[in-house]
Amino acid sequence: MSKTVIQGSNVLNGELENLSDEEIAAELSREFREDWFKELFERYEKRVYLWCFRYTHNVDDAVDLSQEVFLRLYRGIEGYEGQSSFSTWVYVITRNCCIDELNRKRNIWSKRMQPMDELDGARHEEWSSFFDMKRVESILEMARERMSAEELDAFVLHYRDALSVKEVTKVLGCRNATGARALIQSARRKFRKMVERLKDG
Repeated sequence: MSKTVIQGSNVLNGELENLSDEEIAAELSREFREDWFKELFERYEKRVYLWCFRYTHNVDDAVDLSQEVFLRLYRGIEGYEGQSSFSTWVYVITRNCCIDELNRKRNIWSKRMQPMDELDGARHEEWSSFFDMKRVESILEMARERMSAEELDAFVLHYRDALSVKEVTKVLGCRNATGARALIQSARRKFRKMVERLKDG
């Protein structure tokens, strides 16, 4: 399919709502206009957010990813050639953005969890491959039933968000680092048992 070209680029703002997504995107690929991009943003803002939320299951992460998606759309609109529907193009960009973020988090998990309990080289590799195959966030859903709220918070802050023990102490309001470290170690033991059960199953 060849790129759609809108005849006459002096369409009044009030007429934008009558144009298809593809027509607006095709015009933007020729000449960027802020008001036209804003129209697409308003059409897709909620949809992109919901797509991101399905991947992250977290409001703040979904908002941040939505902003990243629209930044990529802004930078890449010239690359839209009309070979697929605009909604499909947006979805592909959104999906790629979400997968990039999930992979980034998984890498953080893997790097920080591998040294847990001083695993030897062979078990390091086994542990790493497990995190490549499984989504850690799904294990956290199980953890909610097996850890106290404080243990889970400490665990996520330290291993997923890469906060130091000192920082975890401040965030959770623990009296001292010893208390925060105890929460992390307790949660780590419980998490490890869940992972082992999943691997054995």
